[in-house]
This record gives sequence, C-alpha cells and structure tokens, in this order.
Amino acid sequence: MCGIAGLALPDDVLPDAALVRAMADRLAHRGPDAHGVLAMPGCTFGHRRLSIVDLSALAAQPMRSPDESAMLTFNGEIYDFAALRDELVSLGYVFRSRSDTEVLLHALDAWGDAALQRIHGMFAFGYWSARDRALTLVRDRFGKKPLYYAPLGDDSGRGGVAFASELSALLVHPEVRARREVDPVAVAQYLVHEFVPQPRSILAQVRKLGPGERLRWSAREGITRERWWAPRTGVRLRGDERELTQELSRRVERAVSRRLVADVPVGVFLSGGIDSSFVAACAAATHPRVKTFAIGFDDPSFDESAHAALVARHLGTDHVTEVLSERALIDLVAPTLDAMDEPHADSSILPTTMLARLARRDVTVALGGDGGDEILAGYPTFVADQVLSRLPPSASAGRLLGALARLMPATDANFSTAFKLQQMAQGMRSRGAERHARWLAPVDPDSLPSLLGDALRSGAAHSLDAARAAGLGAATDFDAATAFYLQVYLSEGVLQKVDRATMRVSLEARAPLLDTDVVTFCLALPESLRLRGTTTKYLLRKALGARVPRSILERPKKGFGAPVGRWLRGPLRELMLDTLSPARLRATGWFSPAVVERAMGEHLSGARDHRKLLYSLLVLEHWRRRWLEAA
Repeated sequence: MCGIAGLALPDDVLPDAALVRAMADRLAHRGPDAHGVLAMPGCTFGHRRLSIVDLSALAAQPMRSPDESAMLTFNGEIYDFAALRDELVSLGYVFRSRSDTEVLLHALDAWGDAALQRIHGMFAFGYWSARDRALTLVRDRFGKKPLYYAPLGDDSGRGGVAFASELSALLVHPEVRARREVDPVAVAQYLVHEFVPQPRSILAQVRKLGPGERLRWSAREGITRERWWAPRTGVRLRGDERELTQELSRRVERAVSRRLVADVPVGVFLSGGIDSSFVAACAAATHPRVKTFAIGFDDPSFDESAHAALVARHLGTDHVTEVLSERALIDLVAPTLDAMDEPHADSSILPTTMLARLARRDVTVALGGDGGDEILAGYPTFVADQVLSRLPPSASAGRLLGALARLMPATDANFSTAFKLQQMAQGMRSRGAERHARWLAPVDPDSLPSLLGDALRSGAAHSLDAARAAGLGAATDFDAATAFYLQVYLSEGVLQKVDRATMRVSLEARAPLLDTDVVTFCLALPESLRLRGTTTKYLLRKALGARVPRSILERPKKGFGAPVGRWLRGPLRELMLDTLSPARLRATGWFSPAVVERAMGEHLSGARDHRKLLYSLLVLEHWRRRWLEAA
C-alpha cells in the first residue's frame, strides 16, 4: 500500500522531478518506508512506499522495465501475483524481485489491456509507455484505492495531466493550486451523499477516476476514459440452497487466505457483526491465533465491543480491545478535519481511525468486512424497500412521515425512531437507486435550493445524478438499489473513509468480501438468498451459522458511528456556532444564513435532530477555510 503521484507533459518535455517529489512527499503517511522519483521524456512518476510484499530495495518504486520502454507507479496489492508470475516466467520474462509490482509491469507488457482482466486485488496505478508516448491510469474494480487527476491547460488535457492518490498532493502543483475553485454540483452531491461521488471532486478542475475505470492520455488525443470492468446484476444462479451456502463459504475462505499473504504481520478488524465475524472465522481457520482488534465506546447505543469479544473467544483469536472515552473521540475531530483534503461527513471515520491506530501497534495489514452489506442486501433500507415496493411512490406519504417524525422527541441515540422516520420520509416520493440515496441523505434533495446560496444553487438540479446513473439499466428496483450501494455508497463513501483512516496511520486494509469471485457469485444469487423477509444477508448467515454463537447471527445491525448529535449540543457547540455563524455564511454566499441558523436553533433546543445536516455543513465549511482560503 502506497501513495502515488505523477505528471505527463507533451513534446517529450521532462517534467520537473522536484515538483513530482514534492507531490509524492505530501503522501508520506501512505508510504513511510521509502520514496522514489523516476523520469522519462514526457513523464515523471513519484512514489511513497509502505512495504508489504518483498521488503527489499529490489521492489522499490517507481519501477522501470528492463528495456526502458515503460515505467510504473503502483498503489495496492495483487493477490494472484504468484500464479501470474509463473505464467510470465514461462513466456520468458525474468524477475529481479518477489514483488507484485514487477509482475504487473511485465503483465502489462505481455498482455496489454487484457492484463487488467487477469489481475485481482485492490489498486490504483500509473503506467507510462515510452513507445506510445502515452499515460494510462487505472483504478480497481470496486474503487478500494483512490486516484485523482487534473487536466493541465484546458479540460481536454492536451496541455498535460497531473495525478495523485490524494487531492492534497495535486494541490502542490502550482497550476492546480492557482485554479482551485469549488464545483457547485460537487457541493450539492456532497450534501446528499456525505461525500463527492466520482467523476467529480470538490474542485471544479480536478476529477476522480471511477471504480473499474481506465484513463488514457497522450499529447495528440488528450484524455479519454472508459470502463474496463463493471459488476453484473440481473443474472441469477440456480442451485440447491445447501450447495450455494457451501460455495459461498469456499469463495470467502479462498479470498481470506489470499489476503493473509504478506511479509509483515496481518490481523483482522472484528466488530462482532456478521461480515467481520465471517472474515475472522475464515482467518482463524487458516492462521492459528490470528490477531483481532475491536474498540468500544462509553455510550452503549454505539458500543459493540462485547459482541466482538464473544466472537473472539469462540474462535480463539488473540483479541485486543480498547474502550474509548468520549473525550478521545472528540479530541480527534479537529485533526481529522484538518487532514481532510476533500470533505467527507461520515462521522464513523473517527472510530475507524482509532481502530486503525489500535491495530497498527501490532500489525501492518488488517482484514475487514467491508462489502457484505452491499453485495448481500445487508442494510435495513432493503427491508423497508421490500415492503414499500408494493406501493406507488407518494409525496404525501413522505409529508406524513415527516410530520410524525417532528412530533417525536429528538434523542441522541444511534438510529433513534425519530431519526429513522425523518430519513425515511425523504425517499417516499421516489424508488430504486434514487429512493435509497434520499433515505441516506443529510439534506433532502428537494430542500437544497432553499439551503444553497446564489454561489452554489446551480448545482442543486444535479444532486442525484450519481445515484440515477448507477441505477440505469437495472431490471428491478432491488438491482438498482444494489448498484447504487456498490458503485456509489461503497466505492466513494465507505471504502474511501476506510482508506483515509487506515492510511493516515500507515496501515493497509484489505476487504476479502470484495474479492472478484465473491462479488460475482453474490450478485448472481436470487434475491431471496440475499434478503428473505426481514432477514438480511440470508445466505451469509447460513454460511456463518456453524462458526459463531447463535446470538451473533440474531443481533440487529448496528452502525459504526459517533454521537455527533450530542456533541453538537455540547463539546462541539461553540465550534459549530463559530464555523456556521451568519456572518461567515453571508461572506461566502454558499448557504442561506437563515436556513442554517434555524436548523442550529432547532437542534440545540432538542426540537429536531439535524445532526447529519449540521455535521456535513461543519465539515464542508472547515474544508473551505482550510483549503480554499490558504494562499
């Protein structure tokens, strides 16, 4: 796991190595073990290395091909690299290292674009072909690793292109920094999703490569993007339930086994939920006394540590738990906001960061359960949609639910009844992918025009573009919702949160449930084997049944968050009032001071629960002051 950066320019110009090194050095937290810069006419790559496989200098990056016809800067892991290496050796390729980076470099030379279909893992990389004078940028199938890029000159990119793992590294480039302007559509989408979905970034001139996408650049053609892989929905497997359960177990076991391969210590994040428990069970079966890690909270409505401890005892893992005080999480808010070069309002980044810090004391790699909810209908919204799908969309039903939510007292509990009714009301007028996006939204998309000021109001009409695009072509509302969670919520929300939290402490996170073979299998399962009545992740629960205590299978889903609703009334109150003061909002013209002031007043009095709206605005306004006002 690493940080990558690069710069490609026309006319065989040799891009400034010092500039690229400075871009890469902004990513030192992603790769504290080594750094390097490599230049060829037309392109310069930078790299920061977190050593995982082959710790020697022979695996250093950026890496050049033996005939100097190509070079590669690579972030991630390829889990089937050993088999690919054997095949390449049979074709006559000679290897100097044991690294997956060298395997990828030779695979691209041997098979060209077809190499992408052969590699499986998590990755983002830049590949320069000296023969073609062309740059290729690639992101993995599910978007586990981020990749930002900025066209230089104009949007066509004929003046060149800069890229990096994080936005902060791109802002080292003087042209990118000088041109930084907020994208009104990105702001509207952020307020709906709590993050900015690709292809946009929060800055108008910077874009993100999407999951399963490839970008090509040459001086003659500029930038082109295309999808090299996409998940298939609507294909249904047939088979005996028992056989399908066994096949799911086999696929997850293989995926976990592949992700335990490393030349550094490996552990498992264990929340006590279905997904992480399955991963831990498979790891424990393969790796005696595997280390598992969990954190607990003072607030019982957020705490899952007892469930994690129960699973750990049952599996016999070497379990480490740390119970966090509320003060420890609150103290993490300010540095997290400062480090956030693109706004992300999911408060669970705070406990995720603390969990990563705990694990990093003992291991360099940690396996987690990300992906299970998306591929196996694990969210309670799937259950709600199953009931409501029998009814036509209804704006009046939404108004009724909203009124009912306003009659109930607001509480700070995680997923209180009033909070759930309030969120559900937002999705009653639509269906499919858009309904689920509305259910999760901090701001009702229909309310955006009244919230946004003149400077940003033009973006409101496009707030749901990403959700609608994800659901296009889906045969059923269920498939459309699955596509939204997989292509938008998971790739740009969950996975980027985990990437930022873990890489901030130089820890590599791996997601076995997002193995290509596992995802392909699960998306082809009949709907009834993913969601049966009110039982989510039905087949996964069947597969896990003999591995963990029954109480783990029967416990309700609990989110991994932080009590920001209470904090905004208490320890974060002054920060909120200062950051979102009417004077500041009038000065920027981004938001209506009256609408924001009313929301703060209702939240502080306990009349309404505006935690998602106010925390999203707090994160965004802090980002604006930190990254736009700075010289």
